Amino acid sequence: MAALLASAAPSSSAESPWRTLELLSLARVLLIGALLLGGLAAGMAAAPPRTALLPALSLPSLALAYFALAAALAGTALYWHRHFRGQLVAQLAVDLLMIGAIVTVAGGVNSGLAVGYLLPLAAAALLASTTGALFVCALATIAVLVDAVLRMWQISGAESQFFQAGLYGAALFGLTALLRLLAVRIQANERLAQSRGQELESQLEINRLVIAQMAQGVLVVDDDTTIRAANRAVRPLLGLAEEEPLLGLRLREAPALAPLIRAFDHWRSAVTSPGSWSDTVLAPRVGAGSNGVPLRVHFARPPADSMRGHVIFLEDLRAIEQRAQELKLASMGRLTASITHEIRNPLAAISHANQLLAEQAREPTVQRLTAIVRENIARLDRLVDDVLRVARREAPLAETIDLDEFLQHWLAEFTRDRQVPLQRIRLRVQAALAVRFEPSHLRQVLFNLLDNALRYASARDGAIELVGERRRDDPAHARLWLFDDGPGVAVETRGGLFEPFFTTDPQGTGLGLYIAREFCLANRAELTYAERRASDGRTCAGFLLRFAADGTDAAAEELGFLDTIPFR
Repeated sequence: MAALLASAAPSSSAESPWRTLELLSLARVLLIGALLLGGLAAGMAAAPPRTALLPALSLPSLALAYFALAAALAGTALYWHRHFRGQLVAQLAVDLLMIGAIVTVAGGVNSGLAVGYLLPLAAAALLASTTGALFVCALATIAVLVDAVLRMWQISGAESQFFQAGLYGAALFGLTALLRLLAVRIQANERLAQSRGQELESQLEINRLVIAQMAQGVLVVDDDTTIRAANRAVRPLLGLAEEEPLLGLRLREAPALAPLIRAFDHWRSAVTSPGSWSDTVLAPRVGAGSNGVPLRVHFARPPADSMRGHVIFLEDLRAIEQRAQELKLASMGRLTASITHEIRNPLAAISHANQLLAEQAREPTVQRLTAIVRENIARLDRLVDDVLRVARREAPLAETIDLDEFLQHWLAEFTRDRQVPLQRIRLRVQAALAVRFEPSHLRQVLFNLLDNALRYASARDGAIELVGERRRDDPAHARLWLFDDGPGVAVETRGGLFEPFFTTDPQGTGLGLYIAREFCLANRAELTYAERRASDGRTCAGFLLRFAADGTDAAAEELGFLDTIPFR
């Protein structure tokens, strides 16, 4: 019998067979206890039956013995998960022996207690193989037939029980086959459910991991804006402290999140069906104080009608703009490199023609003009090299430059080439102000800035000012200001001032300030449009070139500072 039930032995990780065995054991104890304490026990006490087949046994004693054995087997199955096959064989053997004895003592198949054979048959169908279940059914049928044969030999008029026993045995086989078919289906569905459950749990864990690692913040809130779930990226986006709990937090009660709540309420008022999405950009900063974060927010409602929550996706607009800026600058760098490369061919032709013209020139005027052309060709050639090096992100050839001396020489060259009166540009630089910068890069930055200032400044003397200083509140960085008496840059256009192709001049290209900033970034300097308070209390706006730190803090103390320069 143990060999026929071999397939019933569970693996070390399978708890379902043990669970089924425990439930069958408890059902056996409850069933026998109910029969023992119910009407059957009352009938047996009134007239304890005796049978000619087993005269020494009584029905009450058999029921009590069966109950004791069933309780012992149930306790073993509940508290000792060892030798599954042995425990199953023991339970089936006890069922067959005790039920057979009770049926025999009670009067055979006609007593109605033969229905008890369904208990071991159900256990075998659920926990054993098909062969094992049929084997148990065959043993029960043999017990019924043997009881009918012995009863027919010893008791007159009992021949009809043999036919009934045969029908009962056939019914037991039919019920066993049906139970086994149902058990096979139940086991297949259970295995499928376990497999799908494991896959679902794995997918849920993957989803949790992905959501937890997202740079995008994810919030699940109810109608009252109480947080039910969130990932780790939410706290910095909402300006919340790391130790502040998220689950159970009511967003509506946080004053710093008022812009987010207004957008959420506006979206909810417009939502008419589940599965709705929105794409809202919050211009105000969300968070505490001026350190809030400008957010791009997506609101979503799950498509299921039973879902009462809402999902909020948060993105930092600064990160989005930075990625877009990086893509734009990369494209701009490739475009600039290709344009500068194409300039080389005509530039070489111009240089060759100028050399031929210079060899034939005899007049001083022509010689001076060819010299100017040669100098500008050299400047353009250096510019092409510089732009290509910046596009390739090559390290600049920085030198230590005396800013005052450099600006005087460059300004004389610039005014001569552009035919601008030198008095129109006022130069005031702190003495012995040294900076680190590649000279050709600095020339081009100054050329672009001053060329831009000439478009808007007046023609009077001192209309444009170049001021170099090292401030007491920032001694590590030298500064160069450029002011003009023009209308200045409007506040609403300052954000795109250094963007490529951004210009307010119909004849401008929008590349001068962009290239100037790229040269500054290559030299670890900062080019911005800022405001400076003059000595008379007025606020002057202009371009500020903040050079990289040169480590000359001690020298700066010896040179002194220009804390306030009296502009104009």
